[in-house]
Amino acid sequence: MKLSVVAIDKDGVVRIRADGPITSADLLADARNPLENVIGANWSAMRILLDLSKVQYIDSSAIGWLINSHKELKANGGRIVVHSVQPAVLQVLKLLKIEKVVAIAEDESRGRELLTGDGR
Repeated sequence: MKLSVVAIDKDGVVRIRADGPITSADLLADARNPLENVIGANWSAMRILLDLSKVQYIDSSAIGWLINSHKELKANGGRIVVHSVQPAVLQVLKLLKIEKVVAIAEDESRGRELLTGDGR
């Protein structure tokens, strides 16, 4: 997996794109959160809009990473919404009911609404 910052918007929303499969090889147990590597030590206080349109596969480690990232963000005043999820990945997320923990939006526009509070 490669994470890259697309933009940091005027309203403080950090748009990040993930490319490639997300697997245990990307998420070592004793390593820093990949979000910290991309946006810095204060990542857990940010509002993150994560684009998964280029992610074709996730494993259980990736799901754990999403849940743990959500928990850390929530504890520190941040928030994450994933959007534009590929059908195969979305099927796995829905099967595990991940949307009950991590907000999932069909596209970036809806994701922004959920992230900024305009969509509830």
